[in-house]
Amino acid sequence: MSSWKDEEMGAIVFIGSAMSGSSMDALQAARRLGYTAILLTDRKAFLRKQLVDVQLIYLELMEEGIIRKQLVQLLQSGQNINAIVSFVDPYVSMAANLSNEFCGSTISSEALQLMEDKIATRLALENDRASCNIEIIPLGGMKLLTTNYPVIMKNPVSNGSKDVYLIQDEEQYEIAIKRLKKSCAGMQMLIEEFIEGPQYIIEVVVVAAIPIIVAVIQQEISQDYTFIVTAYDVVTKMDETDYRDLWKTVTGILQKIGFHQGTCHFEMRRSKSGWKLIELNPRISGGAMNRMIEEAFGINLVMETIKIYLGEEPDLIRKKKQSIHTSYITLHSTGVLLDIEGVKQAALYPGVVDVKVKPSIGATIMPPLSMGHRYGYVMAVGESLEEAKERAENAARVIKFYIEPF
Repeated sequence: MSSWKDEEMGAIVFIGSAMSGSSMDALQAARRLGYTAILLTDRKAFLRKQLVDVQLIYLELMEEGIIRKQLVQLLQSGQNINAIVSFVDPYVSMAANLSNEFCGSTISSEALQLMEDKIATRLALENDRASCNIEIIPLGGMKLLTTNYPVIMKNPVSNGSKDVYLIQDEEQYEIAIKRLKKSCAGMQMLIEEFIEGPQYIIEVVVVAAIPIIVAVIQQEISQDYTFIVTAYDVVTKMDETDYRDLWKTVTGILQKIGFHQGTCHFEMRRSKSGWKLIELNPRISGGAMNRMIEEAFGINLVMETIKIYLGEEPDLIRKKKQSIHTSYITLHSTGVLLDIEGVKQAALYPGVVDVKVKPSIGATIMPPLSMGHRYGYVMAVGESLEEAKERAENAARVIKFYIEPF
C-alpha cells in the first residue's frame, strides 16, 4: 500500500535493470529519495525475485511503443511520474528521451544515443586528439587495410566487453570474424588501433554543460583474446598535470558531441601521447561501481543521477576519501556449479566491506569471454591502495567454487 508521501512525491520509472549492481542500487536510491520505484522489465528472473518497495511491471518486449503505452496507462491510472531513467544498455537514451517528453527533463538524449553506437561515437570524434585510428568493415570476408597488428575488433553496439577481441595477426582476425558472424550477421564491425598504457574509468556528471569528474578508477585487465576487467582501484590522488589534461580531454569530447546534462563514463588509457579514448558509455558503470564510489567518497552516484533527471541539483561533494580495491572472481573451468563455500568467512576479513557471488547452484560455469562471466567480487578498504588490495585478494582466496566438469 502506498503512503500519503508516496502519492505526494510521485514515482520514478526505471526501464530495465540488472539483478544486482548499479542499476539495482538505483531502485533503492529512488525509495530513499521518497519516490515509488516502478521497474519495467522483460526479465522473467525478476518475477522470482523479492524486490522490497518496488512496483514490478513485466513486459514481453521492451520496445519503445510498448513502453510508451505502459507509461500512458500508468498516467491514466493516476500515477504521478516524475522521471524515467535507465541504467542499463540499450535503454539509456530511450529513457532520457521519454523523461524529457513526459516529465520535462532536460537530459542530453541525442548525445546519449550517440554513445550507444561505438561507430557513431568514433566518427563524431574523428579529429579529436583523444581518438585512435579506426577502420569500419562489413562483417564478412573483407581484409583489413592495416597490417599494423595488434588491433581491437568490436561489435559497435555491444557492452560489458562482449564481442571485443584482441587481434594479433591475420589468423586471429579470421577466427574472430567466424565467431562474430554467429551473433552479429549483417552488421559492420569497428577496428581500432591498440593503445598501450594503464586503463581507467572516468565517471562524469554534466550539469548545465559543465563536466564534473566524480571518480577515476584504475582497471586491472586480463588481456588475452578478450578483455576482462578483474579488479578496480579507486584513485584518491592523481598527478595534477595528468588530472588537468584529463579534464580538458573529457570536456572537449563532451562539447563535441553536445552533451550538456546527464551522466556518463569514459574508458581511457594514459598513453605516451596523452589520454586516449577507449569507449564512451551513456551511464554509470555497472557491477560494484556505485558502491565503490560511495565507499571511497560518500557519493551515491546513481542517486545523484536521479536528482538530475528530477531537475534537482546533485550533491557531488566528497564526504570522505578512502582507498578501495575490488577483486572480481573469474574461473577457468567449464561445468555445472555444485556448491560455493567461504562467502561468510570472506565477509569477516578485516577491511572487507562487500562480498557478492552471482551464480546459483546448477548454473553453467565457463572461463571469461565477457564481463558477464565474472562470478563475484570482494571489496575492501585500506589506509592505502596496497593495503586495500591485499585485504580484498586474501578474502577472495577463501571463496571456493565446486564445479562438475562437462
